[in-house]
Amino acid sequence: MVKHPYFSSASISKEELEFLKGYNPNAYKKPSVTADIVTITVDEDNDLSVLLIRRGGYPYKDKWALPGGFLNVDEESVTETAARELFEETGVSDMLLRQLYTFSDPLRDPRMHVISVAYTALIPKSKLVYRAGDDADDVKLFKIQYDVDGMTFRSGSLMITQDQLAFDHAKIIRMAIKRLRNRIDYEPDAFYLLEDRYRFTIYELKKIYESIKNEKLDTANFRKSFLRDYVSKDRARDLNEKKEGNGAKPASLYCYTEEMKDEI
Repeated sequence: MVKHPYFSSASISKEELEFLKGYNPNAYKKPSVTADIVTITVDEDNDLSVLLIRRGGYPYKDKWALPGGFLNVDEESVTETAARELFEETGVSDMLLRQLYTFSDPLRDPRMHVISVAYTALIPKSKLVYRAGDDADDVKLFKIQYDVDGMTFRSGSLMITQDQLAFDHAKIIRMAIKRLRNRIDYEPDAFYLLEDRYRFTIYELKKIYESIKNEKLDTANFRKSFLRDYVSKDRARDLNEKKEGNGAKPASLYCYTEEMKDEI
C-alpha cells in the first residue's frame, strides 16, 4: 500500500497506483487558469474607485484591464496567484481577498481557452501604493461613474467606457460591485475600506456606505442601525474618545472588533 500525499486517512491500492502511472495527462485539452483582481477603494473624494492597468502586450495591447496573471501550475493555488499578482501591482500583502466568481466562457480570451477566477480586494486608499508590473505599461486608480450607457472610469482627464476594457473585465467589475452592494447591509466589508477600522467615526463609516451604494443615507437612521447591528452585538465598541472636526461638534470614535477571513 502506498500513501497518496493528498489523502490523510486513506491509502492508494496497488491497482490505483498502476492506473496513475499509466494515466496520460494529455488525453484531454487543457485550459489555462488566471486570477483577476477587482481592487476596490474609496478615494479622497469619497468616490468608489477601481485599480486598472494598461496592458503592455497583446492581446488588447494598450487597453485597460484588471490586474491579474496566470497560475503557476504545480506551484501555487489560484488564491496564491491572486495574492502574488496583487502584491506585485500594489505592494499590499495583508489585504482582504474574496473569491468572486469563475469566468469560463471559451471565447473570453482570443489566445486560447482561459479560465479566470476573479477576486475582490478591499483596500483603504492610504495603503494602496500601486506600480505597474512587468506586463503593464501603466497603472491608475479610476473613479467608477455611471450614466445611461453603464459604467465609465475616470482618472484625472482620462476617461474610458466599459466597452473599452480588455477581455470581459467590465463584466467582472459589474459583478464585483453588485456583490458588494448586495452584501453591505449584512457583511462588514465597509470596515475594510476605512482608513483605520480601529479608530473611526460613524460619519466616516457612513461615507463608505454611500460610496458603495451610490446614494445618500439618512444620518439618524444609519447611526441607529450601526449601534444596533454592531455596538450592541459587540462587533464594534465605543472608544470613549472624541475626534475633533473642522469647527464641527466632536464625534465619538469607535473600534471594529471582528476580523474577517479570506473567502476561498
